[in-house]
Amino acid sequence: MGVVDGFYEGCEIFVTGGSGVVGKALIEKLLRSCNVKRIYVLLRTKKQLSAEQRLDKLRQANIFQVLRLQKPQEVDKLVAIPGDVSLPQLGISSEHRQLLSNVSIVFHCAATVRFDEPLRIALRLNVGGTLEALKFAEQLQQLRIFVHVSTFFSNPYLERVEPRYYSSPMDWRLCLRLLDEIKDDDVLDALTSKLTVGFPNTYTFTKNLAESLINDYHTRLPVIVYRPSILLFAVRDPLPGYAPSLMGAMGLFSLVGAGVLKTVYIRKDVHLDITPQDMGIKALCYYAYAGCEAYRNGAPKDLIVYQSSSRTHIPHTFLHMAENMDVIDLWHKGAFLMNLLAPGCHYTDNRLVYKFLVFTKQIIPALLVDMLLKLFGRPPALMPIARKSYQTLEVMKPFMFNNYDSPGCTDIDTVLDINRNTEFCLYDEYRYAHSEERLITACKNMILSIRHDLLGESPQTLPRAQIILRIKENINIAVRLYLLYKLCCWLWYSYLV
Repeated sequence: MGVVDGFYEGCEIFVTGGSGVVGKALIEKLLRSCNVKRIYVLLRTKKQLSAEQRLDKLRQANIFQVLRLQKPQEVDKLVAIPGDVSLPQLGISSEHRQLLSNVSIVFHCAATVRFDEPLRIALRLNVGGTLEALKFAEQLQQLRIFVHVSTFFSNPYLERVEPRYYSSPMDWRLCLRLLDEIKDDDVLDALTSKLTVGFPNTYTFTKNLAESLINDYHTRLPVIVYRPSILLFAVRDPLPGYAPSLMGAMGLFSLVGAGVLKTVYIRKDVHLDITPQDMGIKALCYYAYAGCEAYRNGAPKDLIVYQSSSRTHIPHTFLHMAENMDVIDLWHKGAFLMNLLAPGCHYTDNRLVYKFLVFTKQIIPALLVDMLLKLFGRPPALMPIARKSYQTLEVMKPFMFNNYDSPGCTDIDTVLDINRNTEFCLYDEYRYAHSEERLITACKNMILSIRHDLLGESPQTLPRAQIILRIKENINIAVRLYLLYKLCCWLWYSYLV
């Protein structure tokens, strides 16, 4: 038994945000690689589904497919706790609080990750929810560590982000008080641009405030902050290339593969700081152990912050990765059945070129397809997707044009050494992270996972999807040649004859 899995042996764990990308991956890893006693998951009623019904749905999530094959009984260790991070005491009943009395580890993963979330909602969930989670943790007599999952971009005004606490430009108490004092959402939204100076969106602003809140509690409770960068597909665990969600970057990759997203506005030398899902989760599990050890002799002077950053070990720029996927024709090797046009994307840092390509390659095809759908009595489908993808890229623009420096993953040498030959080993992932071959393999696995795990397309349908894609590509070439022919004819008869 290794140090990390020994730390979790027989313990009871409480997780908020367990239905999110980080929460699900964390739960899956703990159940598959550690002998925990119980994992309690805070779940709110959603879409007329009770907490228990949502837990049943969670157990069937694709991320648990390996766990269900290897250790099917482990999912029975999951227990739903009805509640809501936006409510006092997390909305947990006294009966369920008693059930949680032996919890020794808390992972606070709950947050709204929408960049364009209204300030009121972002404050209530990301700051107010963190405060309620801390108040709840204060009641746990067996608490060993409280882990707050933040983001590498919680201080976006910095050029270099170190694994330490940076004081917040605003008082979190004042911001929460505004929720009670300003009832008019329009007035609060009008204040957003003034309150969030230096922050590109409400997400990074409220995550910054939440870190300030955690800092105020670091002498009262054993707490740490974990800052992962942009979460992408898994390298190896639970499956090579596993794509966790259609949200964020995975959603954009899916739209490129479906031929819907045809252009991206990005600086050509930008190094998007990424954290592969499994590498981030293994590090998170270790940091919880390390944080607990740091509090063994009393509260440290400063808040303990850990980071997961690819700045030092992944040399590839985002553009390099994306262009490789086009050049090596990975989109054909993992062709989608849900494919509108031929996949492929043009990347530019010229705003006028970008706007032109959005109009000609995304908006016009979307309008034409939606017109056909209306003719057949079906509701328009493509324009809403095209609009959403454009809006997503617009709110991501600050990260597409800024390079953030960092010392890499915190204590990485210790992480690699202490987890060697265990279920939490990261040695190969870091040793070969710079490899071009490893990059290509990872991207191919990601595309195959998107079509299987996110789009629900069986591997048996891949040959058919490849044939359909070739037909579409040939039709596309034929249409272009025809248009070129018509253009040449017009020029000939208009100017040369």
